[in-house]
Amino acid sequence: MFPLQLLRGVLPMEKNNVRNKIIGQINHMLNYRIIRDRRFLDDEQLIRSEQLTVLEEIFNANVRDREIKEISSHFAPILQNSHTSHLAIWGKTGTGKTLTVTYLLNLLGQMCKEHKIDMRYEYLDLSTPRPCFRALNDLACMLNACRHYKKGISLEELMGRIESVLADYKGYLILFIDEVDNIRRDRDAFLSFLVRRLPQKIPSRLILVFASNRLDWSDNLDPRTKSFLKINELIFQPYNAVDLQKILSIRVEKALFPNVVAEGVVPKVAAMAGKNHGDARKAVALLAQSAYLAEKAGTKITLDLVEQAGIDIEQDKYISMIQTAPTQLQLALWSAIKAVNSSSKNICTTGQTFDTYIQLCKQTSNRSLTARAFSDLIAELDMYTFLRSKISSRGRYGRTREISIGLPSELEKKLLSTIQNNFL
Repeated sequence: MFPLQLLRGVLPMEKNNVRNKIIGQINHMLNYRIIRDRRFLDDEQLIRSEQLTVLEEIFNANVRDREIKEISSHFAPILQNSHTSHLAIWGKTGTGKTLTVTYLLNLLGQMCKEHKIDMRYEYLDLSTPRPCFRALNDLACMLNACRHYKKGISLEELMGRIESVLADYKGYLILFIDEVDNIRRDRDAFLSFLVRRLPQKIPSRLILVFASNRLDWSDNLDPRTKSFLKINELIFQPYNAVDLQKILSIRVEKALFPNVVAEGVVPKVAAMAGKNHGDARKAVALLAQSAYLAEKAGTKITLDLVEQAGIDIEQDKYISMIQTAPTQLQLALWSAIKAVNSSSKNICTTGQTFDTYIQLCKQTSNRSLTARAFSDLIAELDMYTFLRSKISSRGRYGRTREISIGLPSELEKKLLSTIQNNFL
């Protein structure tokens, strides 16, 4: 006999309370909590004073001794009321350039105050690209020379206001310009003002400190500016495994509860990071991901979880998405990449891509969609930024959609390989 519900067209449903699932998972994470303060696993969540406190502990562990000695020696003449040259600091991301210089300038300011030497420093953050006008406007705002402008004021006017506000200051003025290579337009005008014009217009002793990830940022400067730009250079080397182990040990002490890290975990994280990139931020991110996986599993941070965390971090989001995408979406991307690569201009139309798609469907024994449905797939791939498509007018021949691939070549090869493996 069939249940009465089936005869009436009603399927019996097993009761499954989603509220209990959610509450149970949250309680599990709370009961097996191993992270005491997540902020110390993400520097962006720390205020600057906390960042500098952590940095001081790292310095006390004899990390960055060479760089500290070089920068300290560079600024030592200030305490003798003597002048020093400009300073340029190079190094890849995550090597501690910004925080190290900020810490030393703070300490130098305190020492100058004790010696009754007039010194001030300003930090100009150019981590986001901007033109000369915006960079000068930001500098003028920091010096209380003007307000933020979008337009309606010339570069000459901005420069004049900066000179006016510094006209009566006779002490040392240190300008720390971070990511100086991010001046996108009129970089020569910006640096020429700082290096040539400003020192001649103000009575203060100007010292410029540049930081950049690019070793070649000054190669294309105006020769006249380069001849005035007399600088000492310092390269921040990537952290090695020993330094990273010291850094991670301090983070573990501040961020995690006691006895939640298995033996050998910190050396393993340090070794993986030191071998792959030498980036302290990425090393801390690997530790944070390992801690998250440990909380979900309800265990300590183990060596196996560190391996899994490394795989999770390295897994590219584009690869992950295309691996689980529907078959037709994978075929659409495959056809777009193939059609674009076969074009001499690296651009193809929707019609050319659709012809390639038909061939691939026959080759892989898949049913092909209509041209309209295929256009919807191209629009979806464009939304996900796998490709770029734009409507182009052909005059009396109508309009067509032009397709191009804007991904890095290495990622494009990985995507193509992933899709092809899925059809083997």
